[in-house]
Amino acid sequence: MASNSQYTVRVEGLREFQRSLRQLKDKELNKKVRLANKAAAEVVKPEAKKAVPDHRASPKDSKRYRPGKLEKSVNVTASQKSAVLKAGSKARVPYAGAIHFGFPKRNIRPNRFLYRAMARKSNAVSEVYEREITAVLRDHLES
Repeated sequence: MASNSQYTVRVEGLREFQRSLRQLKDKELNKKVRLANKAAAEVVKPEAKKAVPDHRASPKDSKRYRPGKLEKSVNVTASQKSAVLKAGSKARVPYAGAIHFGFPKRNIRPNRFLYRAMARKSNAVSEVYEREITAVLRDHLES
């Protein structure tokens, strides 16, 4: 997952595996590894969407605030090296960081819904990642 996150999944031998992949220069194998990373991160996505705080718009809220946009913005991106679960964007949901990390000047308490979702699903992420990478390796070695 993300290297700057409080919750990460570390895999022993992953750097050596990635180095070997680069040396092979097999684009199809790289794509399969990226999909395995994404599959592992997708396990957390439904939990994160459920954990997004519910709030109805009030007259004091910013005009840019639209209830439900934060939940819709939860998304997974993956590469050959990692997968990241993100919420919000600067253009569409600029308040996502303030909700997740808090904003003391505005009396917004932190609601670390992404971290809690990852903590709840960390065992499942490990199992899915192990299963997916094993399948990728088995397919590559058999072909």
